[in-house]
Amino acid sequence: MRFHGRLGIASGFLALLALAAAAATGGSCSADSAAPATGADTSDRPPLGTGAEDAGPRSDTGTAEPTGDDAPGDDAASPGGPTDAGGAGPTGDGGRDFSTDTSKFLGPTSRCADAGVQLCEDFESGSLDTKIWTASGTPPVIDGVQHARGTHALHITQNGNGQSYIREKVTFPAPNDTYFGRVFVYFKSLPTTSVRNRPDASMPYAHWTMIAASGTGIPGEIRVSGQLQNGKNLFGVGTDNQTDGGSGDWTNSDNDPKGAPVAVPLDRWLCIEWMHKGDTNETAFWWDAVSHPSLSTDAGVKHGGAPQNPYLLPDFNQVWIGWQEYQASTEVFESWIDEIAIDPHRIGCVL
Repeated sequence: MRFHGRLGIASGFLALLALAAAAATGGSCSADSAAPATGADTSDRPPLGTGAEDAGPRSDTGTAEPTGDDAPGDDAASPGGPTDAGGAGPTGDGGRDFSTDTSKFLGPTSRCADAGVQLCEDFESGSLDTKIWTASGTPPVIDGVQHARGTHALHITQNGNGQSYIREKVTFPAPNDTYFGRVFVYFKSLPTTSVRNRPDASMPYAHWTMIAASGTGIPGEIRVSGQLQNGKNLFGVGTDNQTDGGSGDWTNSDNDPKGAPVAVPLDRWLCIEWMHKGDTNETAFWWDAVSHPSLSTDAGVKHGGAPQNPYLLPDFNQVWIGWQEYQASTEVFESWIDEIAIDPHRIGCVL
């Protein structure tokens, strides 16, 4: 694991300047750091390492969840294009490689040491750094069964519905309430349409989350997630703000390429990137470095929630990465997570 205190270095430099100025005028200055608050725990290309799966047409809508994460429904998500913040590299990206060439993504060694990002976790130590991460739910383990880079990765095994993830707060508060994330994920199993919670019935719908950020000011989680619908798991984005004036409990499902989205594949490494841009209330999503416009959201009507309310992001103070599935189930959900990176600028899949 590498934690590069880029923000701390910048703050320290400014503090030194202020101290020098104060000394010149006979004054004094002090610097304080607000501790982040604790929030509630509550493709248009083939996936990495394989050809595209067959996918039939579907309507360009998300799935609203008006009574919580236990019932599917329809919403009226707008199919407009995204604000592709960082699509070609945001200002200050340091010339990062945003190549979509998946042959550049994986490798025998960790790249965290040279990534130059605020936080990079490769799990190569073989144990969870509790100064950075807090585990919730079923404790994940670190092993070498699967790994995107290096020799180790975080291994999640969840029996039935529930949660198993790790959470960090050290990169928050983020400049302009905006941060980018990147993670490699390997799904061994995902929700299926087979019998789930009793022998005489099957559940054709499931909602699961792999990344969620939260904070102060606006309740709920801002999620990178997925849904099992029509026999297919598709990536999704959404939130669960059901307060008065909130955008509701909703998830938009992937619709890229338009009308023929690719199902989330098993048994291969995927590179997932996301943006949470709190100062303009926008989010974005990339799969294997390719932007998915159907999974971008903004404060206007481009979200799947209550259309009369704007989609607002909190003052972020934490993010968790791992797994949560909400519907009653007897299935075993298994995945690995590797090379988690967090930074104020888009990261890409090559670093």
